[in-house]
Amino acid sequence: MGVGPTFEPVPGARHRVELRDGVECIVIPASRHWFVMPFLAIWLVGWTIGGGAAMSQFVAAPGGFERGFLAVWLVGWAFGWVFAASWLLWQIGGEHRLAVYQGALVYRWRMPLLSRTRRYDAAQVRNLASADGGWPAFFGGGMPAAKPPFAPMQVGTIRFDYGVRTIRLVPGLDEAEGRIIVERLAAKLPRGAVGR
Repeated sequence: MGVGPTFEPVPGARHRVELRDGVECIVIPASRHWFVMPFLAIWLVGWTIGGGAAMSQFVAAPGGFERGFLAVWLVGWAFGWVFAASWLLWQIGGEHRLAVYQGALVYRWRMPLLSRTRRYDAAQVRNLASADGGWPAFFGGGMPAAKPPFAPMQVGTIRFDYGVRTIRLVPGLDEAEGRIIVERLAAKLPRGAVGR
């Protein structure tokens, strides 16, 4: 008897289901990119040191063009620092939450120090479906999966029509996992919410 065939391992789901106060909530942790996280941490240290040096020069500058240039540069530095720090915090502790309760499809993203909740009227949700949730692979997965949800050019695996807009939530999931989540949500939404 020969050795039996070997199969590729079956990937596990990234999402989990939690029950809180009788409400089922689907929780999807942020995708973690293990190359990007240490790079961002090291970059933030260097960026912080550079910003500190620029602040010292700004205080010591006599005025005129040099001081004006440093002021503009420090504004750009602050935006870059906040964006990179939020991106890192998102990858470390960010998560998406989806639930259907009180007549609403509720979507919440949260990360350390920041969160946002959106409530969509369940009766107005149409064509709920799973879609391709990211761009081409980059360092082990679509980069939008690593982005905080407030970053521009957001894409999402869970999509639905809401009035005249198509809403896209939870970037970076595989389409198959998105279908599992859609099935769970559809069971709690009014008939007609599930799409093509």
